[in-house]
Amino acid sequence: MATNIIQQSSGQGALFELVARGNKDKFFVRDSKDSTLPYDGRYESSCHHLAERRSFVPLNQVKFGSTFEVEIDAYGDVLTECSFEIDLPSWIPPIPLISNGQQCSAERVNKLCWISDSNLNSATSPSGYSYGYVNYIGYFLFERIQFFQDQMLIQEWSGDGLLAKTLTEGSWNSSFLNQIVGGLTDPFSPRAVALRATPGHLRIKLPLPGIQCPKDGGFPLIAAQHQTYRIKATLRRLEDLVVAVNNSTNTYTLNQKPTPWAVPTMYYKGEDGSNLSFQPISLIDIGQPTILLSTIQKYVPPNVQAELRSSVITIPFRRQFENIFTFGELDYKPLDTGGTAIVTRRLDGRHPTERLFFFFRDYNALLRNQLDNFLNNRQIPNGSSGEIYNQFYSEIKLVIAGKDREEWWGPDVWDSINAFSKDERDTGYNIGSMKWSLGEKYGTAYPAPREPEGTVNFTTADRPTLHINLTNINAGYFSQQRQSEMKVFTEGWAIYEFREGRGRLMFAN
Repeated sequence: MATNIIQQSSGQGALFELVARGNKDKFFVRDSKDSTLPYDGRYESSCHHLAERRSFVPLNQVKFGSTFEVEIDAYGDVLTECSFEIDLPSWIPPIPLISNGQQCSAERVNKLCWISDSNLNSATSPSGYSYGYVNYIGYFLFERIQFFQDQMLIQEWSGDGLLAKTLTEGSWNSSFLNQIVGGLTDPFSPRAVALRATPGHLRIKLPLPGIQCPKDGGFPLIAAQHQTYRIKATLRRLEDLVVAVNNSTNTYTLNQKPTPWAVPTMYYKGEDGSNLSFQPISLIDIGQPTILLSTIQKYVPPNVQAELRSSVITIPFRRQFENIFTFGELDYKPLDTGGTAIVTRRLDGRHPTERLFFFFRDYNALLRNQLDNFLNNRQIPNGSSGEIYNQFYSEIKLVIAGKDREEWWGPDVWDSINAFSKDERDTGYNIGSMKWSLGEKYGTAYPAPREPEGTVNFTTADRPTLHINLTNINAGYFSQQRQSEMKVFTEGWAIYEFREGRGRLMFAN
């Protein structure tokens, strides 16, 4: 029996393989001119290109509380990245690191020494308040950002909506990288707030059509050479962008907008341990931000240029529509008699909408410029669960054409379950969302390519209305009335088309 077994050291197996090779090839591969062999020398080619980054100066002066415009210069063929490069002024002048030493830049001293508005007993635990720009200052700096084709508005965002979008998308690494270059630090650490007085160089990306997701093809400027594209942005006032934290209690306890430039003297400990002080720069002398538009554009060969000019190119892209709702004392009044405070607000949106997302802020947080504070800070009653008391609502539902499109659900669904099952990542903030896409798919690597999935057509939706069951909040410090705001963003899919040398937004309404 053993004599019938071919030993491993025998060369018969290789001989059988050599004899059978031709027959195996005929069996597995069709013998024709267009056949593809497993080890074929041909490959799928891609267009060779050259990328270049340039920065553009705005057409008019950039000032806090004002609007500026900047044109996108089409020096390349395909736009693949567009972002704002931001440098902010500080109220800290050049000051020395040691007593009677040479003056150093404010950014260097602020990184090495803790600056406070009270005398420092210790270099690591000063008293008084620390002042700095608001968390995510790169985003909250912008009240509005608009993308125009000639005089036609293509897209519009607020800094708040752009941040909320960034928080819900991307991998953990890519998302946090975008947040950090946008000004993210610890929101409650007094030392982190003090460091934000000199936030350094910031960058925020603008999700224009064709450059919103990985593997997007870019925005082919070469296909619309006779049109101009520009960005128009409105900045918040400097007075609305500064926060102050108590160094002893780690709380935002100032009941007014912080004004570090009005503090008579600020203190810090030098590197030699000496107590040093300086007078902050006055508000009128602080200066204005420096903002440049940075783009990456790629050059392609002449035959590809000709193809881009002659082809019809359609680019599906996501377009935000922002709704701002306010709630006042009359809305909260039923809660004083044991009733429920249910309010309704009509939504504005267009295009097939894949999701809407929202957050709340109360006027006490806005008074202290806590633009990233989406928590209801009402004190929790003794013996009660805290799950709902840091939320501004107990239930929300969506009604379209008089019928429930989404039933009553609380923050555990809109803020938590949706974030884990539908969004690319959990924000960690009280940001709720209603999403009608397929959600999490096995094996997806984030940040992922996007395409329209499940949607609600808000262009034809009949009276889309949110029903909100409000929870109680703290009264305002000065008005002694309860006030809050809710921002809701509908995100619809629109199409931008290039045809015959011109670009246009299809289905604008």
